[in-house]
Amino acid sequence: MSKLVNRWRIFWKDFNSKEDWKFPELPPPQLMMSFGVHWVPVDRGELLRAEWMWARKPKSLLREGGYALLWFVALVLLLVPHFGILLTTAWSFATLGPIARDIVRSRRWRRDYEVSVIRILRGKRNFK
Repeated sequence: MSKLVNRWRIFWKDFNSKEDWKFPELPPPQLMMSFGVHWVPVDRGELLRAEWMWARKPKSLLREGGYALLWFVALVLLLVPHFGILLTTAWSFATLGPIARDIVRSRRWRRDYEVSVIRILRGKRNFK
């Protein structure tokens, strides 16, 4: 039970974390070019890690237009006689889980990716 509570606390903390991204969301080569950093003297391991992190960027479960589809389904469910409000409420609560999971996955990935980029930039400073 305590593991479940601990996992929920971590999830809730990540869900409520502030979105203060340090870098634009670009692949490593484009990101480094935007900073005017060239790849020549960087640590190859850090570069591979950043590229690996970019390759495993999570895809949103809902993609573009997915949220609009969820709203549309909720509005259509309101048209069901006698049970529309109940169905819409149940649908809304059922979609909260996947939406929250998407948000947390994206924030965790972004945090890890930024750590990779920071390591590359620190390594670049050490070579100068």
